[in-house]
Amino acid sequence: MLPLLDSDTPLPDDPTGAWTQYGANGANTFAANVSAPPQGNLAWTSDVFTRWRPAVSDGMVYTTNFDPSNDGSAIALDAQDGTEQWRTTLDASGDNVLVVVDDRCVVAYDKELVALDSQTGEQIWTESINEVEQLVADEATGAVLVASDRGIEVFRAADGERRWETNTVRQLVHAPAVYDGRVFAVGDVDGSPSLAAFSVEDGSDRWQSELTATPESAAPVATQDGVFVADDRTLVVHDRETGDQRRELGSFGEDDDVVPHTMAVDDGTVFVTSSYGAIAVDSETGTVRWHRDTPVYKPGICLGTDTIIFPVSTPEFAPEKKTISAFDRGSGEMRWYYGFDPGFHHEVTSPPVLVDGAVFFTATDIDGLGALGDVPKRND
Repeated sequence: MLPLLDSDTPLPDDPTGAWTQYGANGANTFAANVSAPPQGNLAWTSDVFTRWRPAVSDGMVYTTNFDPSNDGSAIALDAQDGTEQWRTTLDASGDNVLVVVDDRCVVAYDKELVALDSQTGEQIWTESINEVEQLVADEATGAVLVASDRGIEVFRAADGERRWETNTVRQLVHAPAVYDGRVFAVGDVDGSPSLAAFSVEDGSDRWQSELTATPESAAPVATQDGVFVADDRTLVVHDRETGDQRRELGSFGEDDDVVPHTMAVDDGTVFVTSSYGAIAVDSETGTVRWHRDTPVYKPGICLGTDTIIFPVSTPEFAPEKKTISAFDRGSGEMRWYYGFDPGFHHEVTSPPVLVDGAVFFTATDIDGLGALGDVPKRND
């Protein structure tokens, strides 16, 4: 029998795969072609204060410690054991987002966009931006998209060259989806809630499709099968080429508690979470494959090859606890969970991130970054 551990433990292997931005990729699919760890015990926690979403690439975890009591730095940690690899002080505070693309760790905050060498932390370039709500990278072209209330600004990750800017769509509160040379954004177009498409190359308008209402939470997801949007709490699929509505997959009703938090799409299935629970439906017919009524207290989904992971509150398997829980993708059955000790707001502060063999998260009880993996369980 393995002993119970109370101190940090390296993950058994160097985690592989990447989760380089919100939604795992520019298309916002929340799917990574990796295996979740067979159990989710706490391996290590970092001394670095953070509450913001990390990114993972090439065996490193990237985060920030933007807070008035800290130095406003971007920080890289070894993904296997959490040791600090580099730290670059930016003297910044407040909300921020980062992506990793083209060997750059790109950080957006306030009205600044900064690119750092992903291996050394050396500052490569800095550009001014209007403001930022979300940051998206397109791996195919090396473009970085800054989305905000004022529209979309696009820069080249390699050298910071401004590629194009558009204010056709405004009030973007969700990350745009980038897929096959196009940007799909939800926002306000001429006073109407709309889904709009632009060319990644030059920002030229492709089409706009009016929505019933601006989605309140879930970002659009782009796939070969179409663009998935929660339109007034109805799951709708639009044609990528024309913007025409192709089909409805089902409604989430009128109750305030069933506003979709996050949509994920992979291999013919759409997964949706809200504060009422989680559901998996067929992406063509809308047929329900499984659902769980356990409340989901924070946005965010991680889709592995056979597992789905998301934050769950007070489930039957961990009463009175908030958790990060893993379920079978095909059946929705619980596989493992990591429970936070009951306490004042002990919960995740950003969506979990999945790479091969590990789940990374930020939470209030550690005031920083933690890693879950296939390690012995600690003492309670």
